[in-house]
Amino acid sequence: MASIKRYRYRAYPTKGQAHALSCLYGCCRFVYNRFVAVRETMFKVGGRMPTFTQLARDLTQSKNDPDTSWLKTVSAVPLQQSLRHARTAYDNYFAWKKGDRKGPEVGKPTFKTRRGTQSAEFTLNSRFKLEHEPGCKWAFLTLPKVGRVKLRWTRDLPTVPKTVTVIRRPCGRYEASFTTITTSRITPKALHAEAGVDIGLLSLGVVRRSDGTCEAIENPRFLKNSERRLRHLDRELARKRKGSRNYEKARTRRARAYQKVKDTRLDYLTKTARRLIDENQAIALETLSITGLAKTRLGKSVLDAGWGTLIRLVTQMGREAGRDIRRISRWYASTQTCCVCHVKDKPKPLNIREWDCPNCGARLDRDANAAVNIMLAAGLAESLNACGGDVNRKLAMPAATSTPMKQEPSETIPLH
Repeated sequence: MASIKRYRYRAYPTKGQAHALSCLYGCCRFVYNRFVAVRETMFKVGGRMPTFTQLARDLTQSKNDPDTSWLKTVSAVPLQQSLRHARTAYDNYFAWKKGDRKGPEVGKPTFKTRRGTQSAEFTLNSRFKLEHEPGCKWAFLTLPKVGRVKLRWTRDLPTVPKTVTVIRRPCGRYEASFTTITTSRITPKALHAEAGVDIGLLSLGVVRRSDGTCEAIENPRFLKNSERRLRHLDRELARKRKGSRNYEKARTRRARAYQKVKDTRLDYLTKTARRLIDENQAIALETLSITGLAKTRLGKSVLDAGWGTLIRLVTQMGREAGRDIRRISRWYASTQTCCVCHVKDKPKPLNIREWDCPNCGARLDRDANAAVNIMLAAGLAESLNACGGDVNRKLAMPAATSTPMKQEPSETIPLH
């Protein structure tokens, strides 16, 4: 199965190349913002919306205008791609408004600023060139009207890249992101047949496998452990005068600290997702309203854990590896149901980590019990055989005799 994947590499442009990229980013922002401004103006006055072809023709004519003749100093392909990105943003917004696009809410396109992440996309039409010698840790990317940019080569590309996006982070870091079309990844034989994953805060996830083994995935809490340093940088930035050189230095230090937290979290979640995919043939995941949970008093902890990123990575990697990834309904009471007798109990606050089943009297661990129920609800394990006897005792008994886990803060809003 073919899929589109991105491969990112650290870029090290020279001072002249960084200036050329800065001019390119400014031109791309100008084209994107003008597209948004025209659409907004026509919407307010009730005029007819210009088509993409008309705006592309207007972009070509703008290069001959003395006021915007500086558009000719950069490559034309990234400017055309900026127009396409603006059109795609509006198409996604209107599709969501009409109900044709499912998933989270898609906001209305807004103007881009120079304070955030900057990017410019080159396609094959721009004739970019990638040079790399086998066994060398450096590569060179030749971009039109920019030059030969040095890249830190960490892994080989599976196929010839279709596009490359040069990105500048707020911390001052440059990246080159290549898009390639790849086939299914050769995945080692799974060690376990099925597994159910219960996502939480005390542990990032509790994995219950079909053979009865259980594993708790550690939640490192990267943001919480860095909050003291980040608060210090925030106060340092607030004391600087806006627009001064010291303000820019403090802003860069702050952006680097936040970028480190983001990169460390993504690296940990990627490795965790890869290990889950390599070890299990079928994985059952729960469906959580992460947007709703982020608005509660535990919102910072929920976002710091990166639940959405972990679920997305497991789903994508599982699809590429040919694994069976299943999601259960968000309304299924995995925490309230006993995995031994399957009797549903009342909702429980987060400070209750163990509970006794009122029907069978089994002592159940909250997370391990939920992981078993998730696996059963996804159809990866059966609760009864043809003769009516229990067949999930191997799964249920470890959940009923598991070691007590550390207590979480008291909260009246159930996670499941």
